[in-house]
Amino acid sequence: MKCRPLILLWLLLTTSSLLALQPNIPAGTLLPGMIVQTRFGPMDCLVSAPRPVVPPGHHIRGRGVYAIDIQVVTSFVSSVRVLQSCGDPELDRIAIETLRQWHFRPRTIYKLIVPIEFAGGRAILGGR
Repeated sequence: MKCRPLILLWLLLTTSSLLALQPNIPAGTLLPGMIVQTRFGPMDCLVSAPRPVVPPGHHIRGRGVYAIDIQVVTSFVSSVRVLQSCGDPELDRIAIETLRQWHFRPRTIYKLIVPIEFAGGRAILGGR
C-alpha cells in the first residue's frame, strides 16, 4: 500500500516533465501570397508547395478549403482532408494529390488550412 503513492508521484513527475519538452506548435491558414498566418503571426514554414494544375478544358469556378495534417518531426504531410468541396470531384482530387506533396520546415506547424479558388482554368492558393 505504501508503494501506490510513490508510483503515482513518480508518474506525475515523469509525465509533467515529458509534457514540458513538447513545443507549443501552432496551426495556420494559408493567405494570398503564400503567407502562412498562425496565432503567433505570419510564419515562414513552407519549403516546397507546388500549385495544383487544372486540366485543360476545366473552366469551373469554385472555392475549396482543405486541411493538411503535418508530421511535426519529419515535416511531411500525413493527410489531407476536404473541409469544403470546390464543387468538382476531379478538382478536389487534384488539390488533395498536390497538397500531399507539400513539405514544411520541421517543428514549425502541425496543421494548415488551405483555401483554393479555381477560376479561369487555374488554381489560386490562399484564395482571393
